[in-house]
Parts: sequence; structure tokens; C-alpha cells
Amino acid sequence: MTTRAGLRFDGLSIRWRTFEVAAVLVALAIQSGAVTVLAFTGPDGELTSAGRGMLQLILLPVYLLTLVLLVRRPGHLLAALRGNLPFALLLALPFLSALWSITPSVTVRRAVGFLLSVLLAYVLALRFTPRQVLILLVMLLGPLMVLSLAFAIALPGWAYMPDEPILRGVFNHKNVLGWNAALAAICSATLALDRASGLVLPALLVLAASVACLLLSASATGLVTAGTAIPIALFFAALARQRGAGRVVLILAGLQIAALVLVAGDAALGVLLDGTDKDVSLTGRVPLWELVDQSIGRRPLLGYGYQAFWTEGNGEAWAIWARVNWMAPHAHSGYRDTLLSFGAVGALLCAAVILQAIRAGAILHRRHPEELWSWLNVWICVFLVMNLTESTFLSQNSMLFITFAAAVLMVTLRARDEAKAPPR
Repeated sequence: MTTRAGLRFDGLSIRWRTFEVAAVLVALAIQSGAVTVLAFTGPDGELTSAGRGMLQLILLPVYLLTLVLLVRRPGHLLAALRGNLPFALLLALPFLSALWSITPSVTVRRAVGFLLSVLLAYVLALRFTPRQVLILLVMLLGPLMVLSLAFAIALPGWAYMPDEPILRGVFNHKNVLGWNAALAAICSATLALDRASGLVLPALLVLAASVACLLLSASATGLVTAGTAIPIALFFAALARQRGAGRVVLILAGLQIAALVLVAGDAALGVLLDGTDKDVSLTGRVPLWELVDQSIGRRPLLGYGYQAFWTEGNGEAWAIWARVNWMAPHAHSGYRDTLLSFGAVGALLCAAVILQAIRAGAILHRRHPEELWSWLNVWICVFLVMNLTESTFLSQNSMLFITFAAAVLMVTLRARDEAKAPPR
């Protein structure tokens, strides 16, 4: 039985807020893929077909929990949809792309999963503050990092990659561990610096476990992601202190550096890796990108439909797989996969959503630095860096994208509310 205060089951009463927090933690844990995906991964490191079906069943309770949390306050959800129309259109774009998709059935099915998983981002944005989301992520990722290290000792057959002695922990791949360890390090470092939370010591312990997992995973993307967070955090800290012309100069310099990184990123990574023992082709990504860029040029305006390109029914995908000698599940570049799915139209819409969020986040950090808007700004920017060499942007059932979407919604909705408020 549901009451205004909470839930009652045969005399047992649970406060609604307690249920809400627990439900969000469970939903994020399952969306992270920790343990569950690893349990259904075969000896070759690939997810089995039976495992895919089981994971889809496991996700059904997550969708149900998300809908229960949202249905309780439908007016808030409608207001949030109206408050950020570009993001709402981004949710509808996968369904619209079925009109031109090369495999409409795949596009519609994956669009439904995308919508249901991203609704969790609305729950986070509407019901939690930046500091509360930060604590939730530390509560979730901290035990996963510790458990990954415990697996390395107690279950090495599960904890390490099948073909190399590199830690993957409770995740199915070392790169996934690296991404989550990077996010855990960013969150725990921020929480350790936040004396108002009173969680400095637990945050430092999580930070130590996160750095250990990050190093043991040997994930180049994870290391670059975590390293990029430092200059980005310093940029936003300096931005909050600048006034007038100094702020304009700082913003212009930041934009130029960001553009330089995006334009020259491929070449810079090649030069950097050429001086180390790393693969200059970025583990086959460079030749893959060359072929993907050719496919993007064939459908530059609308693309091939949401996640329709990398399917076994697409002849172009088979041609690429034959050329690179491996069945890449995606382009290993979030920006290229966005162009494959939606073309230039979708890319422009994504750019509008991101730029709006970065601007709103910077304003909120300047006005309310005590509310920890800065860490949301850092995560938004770091997530964009991550997608230079990985494809987690606009992914369904991805905790990383869900937290990114929640950050975008939180800053834009709060900025909209402040813009509507009368001047003091």
C-alpha cells in the first residue's frame, strides 16, 4: 500500500525517501553492468546470446522502478520535458530515425531501451541535488572498486582479462573498469574536498581504491579521462573568480584549447603513443575510423538510423569488419556513432544540448559554488573527452550516459528556474 509518507506492507512502514534512494541505487547498480554482465560473459570475453536475454530480463525491474518513481509526480516530469526541449527532442530522435533507418525494427527496439533507461536521469535531476548525486555515486562505485580488487585476489579467473593479465574486476572488460574507476576517482576526490559533507575519510578510501583499479585496468581512455578532469576543474575554479574582461579571455582561451584537442586529437594521440609501447593505431581504432568516416559521407544528413549501422544485416558493416579483421560493436567514437545514427541533423542537436548545459553549469557554479555544481560541469566535459575514443554517448542501459544526462538536465533545469525567478 502506498501512502503519502511512504509504503506499508503488513505493518512494515518504509519512508518514501528511503525507498527512493534505495531504488535509484539498485537501478544504477544494474545499469552499470557490474557482476551481472561478467556472469554471462563467455571464456572468450564476449557476452553469450543466452546472457543477452537474461540481462534484458534483469533490466525490466529497473524500468519498472524508474516508472514508479516518475509516475508519483507526473507534473514534475512534464515540466522538466518542457524546461529542456532540445533534450526532449533528443529522446524522440531515435524513434524518428526509424523513418529512415536501414533496419527499422532494430532502431525502434533500441530506442525503447534508450528512452526507458534515460528516464532514470530525470529521476536524478528532479529528486536529488548535485551533492546528493555525488554521494550516491560514491556509495555505488566505492564498493564496486573494492569488490574488483577483492576479485583480483579471491577470483583471479574472473577478475582478469582472458587473454592478458590486466584487471577487469567485476566488469566484463578492462576498459569498462577503467571508465567507472575514472568516474569514481572524480566523485571521491570531489567529496574528499567537500568538508560540508562530513565524508572526507570514506571518500579518501574510495579514491585510493579507484586509483588502484584505474592503474591496474591499464585503460588508456580511463587514464586520459581522469587526467583531463584536473585541468577542467581548475578552469571552472578560475572562471568563478574572474570578472568582466578576464572571464571573457579565459572562456575564449578554454574554447580554443578544447577545439584544438577535438580537431588534433587523433594526430596528437598517435604522436604520444608512438613514443611509448602503446599501439599507435589505438588498438585498431585508426583504420576503423577511416572506414567509418567513408560510411558517414554516404549518408551525411540523417545517417542510418539509431544504432542500425552495426548490425549483421548491414552490408557496409560487414565490409568494414572484413577490412579491419574484427567485428567492432561500434565505431569506438561517440561522435562518429552519433553521425552514423542521425547524421548532421542529430550532431547539431547534440551540440546545442551540450553547449546549453556547459553554459548553464558555468553560471550556476559562479553563483552557487557551495552547491557543488562544479563537479557536474567537470563530468559533462570529461564525458565528452571519453567519447573521443569510446562510444558511450546516447547509449541505452549505460550508467555513464545516464549520469551524464542527469548532469545536463540538472544544470539546465536549475538555470531555467533561476532565469524565471524575479530579481532580488
